[in-house]
Amino acid sequence: MRVGEKGLLLLLLLLIFALIPGVSWIQASEPIPPNKELQQRRAQIGLFESDEILLVAAGGTEGEEVIRDYEYLTGLRSWGGVLILRRISGEVVSTLFLPTKDPGFEMWNGPRAFPGEESRELTGIDTILPFASLMDWALKNRNQIKTVYLAKPRSQKESLWANMFAGETEFLPASRLIHSHRQIKSDWEVEQLKRAIDRTYQGLKAGAVNAKNSLYEYEVEAAIEGQFRMQGSPAPGFPSIVGSGPRSCILHWQENNGELDRDGVLLMDVGARSGAYTADITRTIPVSGKWSERQLQIYAVVLEAQRQGIAAVKPGATQRDVDSAARRVIREAGFGNNFPHGTSHHVGMNVHDVGPGRALQPGMVITVEPGIYIPEENLGIRIEDMVLVTEDGCEVLSAAIPKSAEAMEAWCTGAEVVEPNLKKPTPKKSDSESPQRLR
Repeated sequence: MRVGEKGLLLLLLLLIFALIPGVSWIQASEPIPPNKELQQRRAQIGLFESDEILLVAAGGTEGEEVIRDYEYLTGLRSWGGVLILRRISGEVVSTLFLPTKDPGFEMWNGPRAFPGEESRELTGIDTILPFASLMDWALKNRNQIKTVYLAKPRSQKESLWANMFAGETEFLPASRLIHSHRQIKSDWEVEQLKRAIDRTYQGLKAGAVNAKNSLYEYEVEAAIEGQFRMQGSPAPGFPSIVGSGPRSCILHWQENNGELDRDGVLLMDVGARSGAYTADITRTIPVSGKWSERQLQIYAVVLEAQRQGIAAVKPGATQRDVDSAARRVIREAGFGNNFPHGTSHHVGMNVHDVGPGRALQPGMVITVEPGIYIPEENLGIRIEDMVLVTEDGCEVLSAAIPKSAEAMEAWCTGAEVVEPNLKKPTPKKSDSESPQRLR
């Protein structure tokens, strides 16, 4: 069969399957939120006047995902859509503009959402229109719109959208309306984070057991990320950090091309995904499978610092409180100058998740990740877990991932480790140091 005939056959098959009832072209294998949750997300957006809108441009192209704000509000990952929210008669009304069905596009890139009942049922959007009608909508409403809260890919210029509206229209960042809500995770979102954490657990175990027989960091990285993919993770949530010896002291080491230090440690800061949601977990192991006395000393300090940091997580506390609790342990042990980064950051759809700086509230998910780095000894140790703020305290979402010094040695042999939950320590008074954030 000639190449041209193959192309025609593929196109014919696409057209045939597009017409078969019940064949979904936009239901992803990874989970997306129920349409009721998507409707709730859009309804809580703080638009109060009929002359203001929220406009979210999906973006996306080959090798580039849609922006997270678009996926948060629509559940869709296919390229090229534009969402507009507007409050009418007291209710937020949603209009979504999608590219029309294009078998040629799908032949090259796979299926994507298009205007129709299936997209409406999947997203719960009030009105879905062809993308070509966006300009007509803008011309019809341009004189009524005074404020546009805009979310767009970084590569797009604001002038692209400004030209659609009257010259005096004010453009403001959509983050003002969206990101405080993204900071509070729903039960469904927490389940996705747990799913991502479970995948990360398996990846870390694979990395630890492969370290003994690996020569280079990238071999361990491959074992970790291969396990992610084997469990269905669409991609790592961020570039994996796999550093041994001197590179264990490089906070965001991502080259992962160094030789494993057989007498040193291996720091693995990684995260699998579940759909759009990423985990972010760090474990440090002895490459030889046995801690030296010095490594064990530093590991014990970091582990205790993390316990104290986790104990400080509760509603009304701040990330500064969490950092102060962990930092005190490290400072009192004499390593205050060897902890250059912050203890916590929010995590969710982004590894450094979005949202305003404010006191912790139930539903927030943060990391707790103290570390000690001694470059002159080629020794860096970090321990990181993900913690959900609850009504009366916190829950360590990654509690099932072992982290005792003994467990890390056992991991290196491939042994299955189940640890009892460690006793929660009593938090101490906070102090006021304010370091930088770390993934």
